Amino acid sequence: MDIDRRGLLKAGCLGLTGLAVLPRIASSAVVDLSNFQPLTRLLLERAQRASTCTGPADVGGIEGLICKEALAEGWCKPPVIKWLTEPSDAFDFLSQFGLHQLLQMDPARLWRRARPQMQVDDDRLNSAAVLGSRIAGLVRSADHDRLLMAPKLLAKAQVMAENASAETIFKVRAVAAQIGWLETCVPVVAAQAVIDVELILSSGAPAESIHHQLNVFEAYELGLLATWETPDAVICVPRCKHGWPA
Repeated sequence: MDIDRRGLLKAGCLGLTGLAVLPRIASSAVVDLSNFQPLTRLLLERAQRASTCTGPADVGGIEGLICKEALAEGWCKPPVIKWLTEPSDAFDFLSQFGLHQLLQMDPARLWRRARPQMQVDDDRLNSAAVLGSRIAGLVRSADHDRLLMAPKLLAKAQVMAENASAETIFKVRAVAAQIGWLETCVPVVAAQAVIDVELILSSGAPAESIHHQLNVFEAYELGLLATWETPDAVICVPRCKHGWPA
């Protein structure tokens, strides 16, 4: 059985705001932004600029954010950060650990922190659904998610084409699922961060409640595509690769 832990992560992320049960709104629809919080509108503008990134990722800025988030999450010391160029490089690197070792690794948690408890009524949830559609289109979260899925799908297709044994096929599928469990697609969590900013601020919570969400969004803005969390290092792949590596 191929456990789709990646799907569970995405469902859990959406479940934070209740968006999983709301109808999908086409990202091309005209969206009235006037009712959103000023900071939310600013983040949408920044996301639109970041989506056209053609320069290299800001490695120093991203590493600073990773260390800040790791220490806030309770890591004993700043993590070792390893940069790779493509999602396929990260998949190949992590595949070398083998299934048994991958199973011992904790799931990704660096960019995923529960937002403060608050009352969310239907109007705010509907507004969040509109915002979610808008920000997902701006950061192209679905496109980036497909980039991360591609090496997993390729590995499964190759082993199937080789007429491998059922045991071998199971191991390849299980390794792919475990790697997905260690993985965070930063555009996806950045989109969720913008939604959470709107919900938190519109609830009257203080601005200091959104430090984590702003760090997540900034990681996307600085050019980070994805991270994979292992006990020894945080593996990073940049979203903006023109001129990469520097």
